[in-house]
Amino acid sequence: MPGTIVDVLVSEGDTIEAGEPVLITEAMKMETEVQAPISGKVTGVFVQKGDAVNPDEALVEIEP
Repeated sequence: MPGTIVDVLVSEGDTIEAGEPVLITEAMKMETEVQAPISGKVTGVFVQKGDAVNPDEALVEIEP
């Protein structure tokens, strides 16, 4: 479902664990935490606070 980025919780170079929150999105007045599917190093953050996003869009890149 299309939504808006409310907060970006990681930066490039951060090391994260699977399940750790990386973004908070808002759709239909409901905020949702987007969690990392894998552990690794954040190699790209493609959104910033306030951006509109769509399903299947790359938001954050994580290298294992």
